Amino acid sequence: MDPSTSTSTSSHALELQNLNSVSSGNQEDFTCMAPEIYRAAAEGDTNILEGMSSADLRVQLTPNKNTVLHIAAQFAREGHLEVVKALICAAKTDSERDFESGIGEYKAMLRMTNNENDTALHEAVRYHHPEVVELLIKEDPEFTYGANLSGGTPLYMATERGFRDLVKIIIENTTLIPPAHTGPMRRTAVVCHDPKMVEEILKWKPDLTTEADENGWSPLHCAAYLDYVSIMRQLLDKSDKSVVYLRVKNDDNKTALHIAATRGNKRTAKLLVSRYPDCCEQVDINGNNVLHLFMMQRRIFISLLKIPWMNVGALINEKNVEGQTPLHLLAHSQQRYRLAYIKNKKVDKMILNNQNLTAIDVISSAEDLFGHKVCIVRHLKRAKARAGPLLRQKTMSKDKDNKDKDNNERKRKKGLDVSFLKKASNSHLLVATLVATVSFGAGFTLPGGYNNSDGTAILRKKIAFQAFVAFDFLALLSSVTAILSHFYGALNHKKAQLASSLSLAYWFTQLGIGAMIVAFVSGVYTMDPHHSGMTFSIYIIFICVSIFILFAMVRQIQR
Repeated sequence: MDPSTSTSTSSHALELQNLNSVSSGNQEDFTCMAPEIYRAAAEGDTNILEGMSSADLRVQLTPNKNTVLHIAAQFAREGHLEVVKALICAAKTDSERDFESGIGEYKAMLRMTNNENDTALHEAVRYHHPEVVELLIKEDPEFTYGANLSGGTPLYMATERGFRDLVKIIIENTTLIPPAHTGPMRRTAVVCHDPKMVEEILKWKPDLTTEADENGWSPLHCAAYLDYVSIMRQLLDKSDKSVVYLRVKNDDNKTALHIAATRGNKRTAKLLVSRYPDCCEQVDINGNNVLHLFMMQRRIFISLLKIPWMNVGALINEKNVEGQTPLHLLAHSQQRYRLAYIKNKKVDKMILNNQNLTAIDVISSAEDLFGHKVCIVRHLKRAKARAGPLLRQKTMSKDKDNKDKDNNERKRKKGLDVSFLKKASNSHLLVATLVATVSFGAGFTLPGGYNNSDGTAILRKKIAFQAFVAFDFLALLSSVTAILSHFYGALNHKKAQLASSLSLAYWFTQLGIGAMIVAFVSGVYTMDPHHSGMTFSIYIIFICVSIFILFAMVRQIQR
């Protein structure tokens, strides 16, 4: 049985259904393709497809309105180029009949779109099938393939995906009518990061360099945004110089140079200024020049000042609509790595903004954002930057109003400080007295007792006993010294002398307490030389307390 007859019979009901849905306007709910036809297009079975008429091919639609040719174009990556050829040959059998606007039946099939407004050529480009792309274009060379719902034309899709071979095929095989070249928002196909591809496109259509998209962006603006230096160089070589000065109205009237500065792209900015030096004089809608915009982005741009056209006093000290110069913006951003800019002799450190503030006024009244405020102020002062008249006037007025108040506050605080020191001295004196009392008493109640014959200490020859006596004496001496220091401080009413006496007494009291603890441990060791459990417990407590005291003393010294 003829395969085509079998296919026509099995899919006849689906064709009627699709035709009815087309006429009723509900084809989105009902259109579907016969399974055997779909499999034939996907698997490359030309026996079934060759027997189909152009009407059959046109009616067979998937739910997404893909024709058989769409399916074949998608699966052509598997080597099924012959399927596409078979479909075109089948459609040509009815070429004597016309469809719609006087075009051939098979050409109507080539131009049919799916739900995404993609033709078979769009699908072939998307899946990178060079042979299918060339075949489809040659079969209908006078047709201009438009954009799909995403805004992409076949040429734009090829450039966007980096398919250099497809770009060459499309350009070389559409000699009758130039192909559409725009993409989303009518962006031109020349916007890509492939210098050879850009060279091929500009050779085909040089005036693409001046075409702008819906937002007013030309390819030069896009190259500046993406920092494509090699692409920008090609565009500048091919384009009219007017595009360099072209402003984007929807983006604060920025030029390509402004866009490069906004992105912090030094390379493209240098290239633009080196080719067209006067473009750096242009400002955006807010009055910002290229240096303003670089400074706003907190980018390092000191190397730009090595370009003669950029290192001009008029540009460096130019004000925007708010009266801010790049130096004012540096003060706002507080970026430490820009300190070299402050040293530039052409930078006017005393220029005022609209609020009559200099750069040092701005940063002095601002919050320290990154911990660099003091460093930046110091560098500004070294560069002979001074406060403006407004800040000086406010400072002088404030100082005059607060002078008496500060003096009174200082006197009050001084009285409070002296009173506090005397109260602290009384507490320390009590502690020193207790240490002296305990140490003095321990000197006459020696561990081990006395000989009845001569009254000497029984354990006087032991090292632990000798340590006990030495540290007990040190505790007594330190505490007595602390007491004398307190007495001396009580005779003074000056804050400095009182604080000095209290500090000396504090350290001698600490020393006396420590010596008393060591003397106690030495006495315990003398009485229990065999190291019982109780003795070990005392040792452990001694070590812990000693560590705590040492830690507290170290912290006190650090303060």
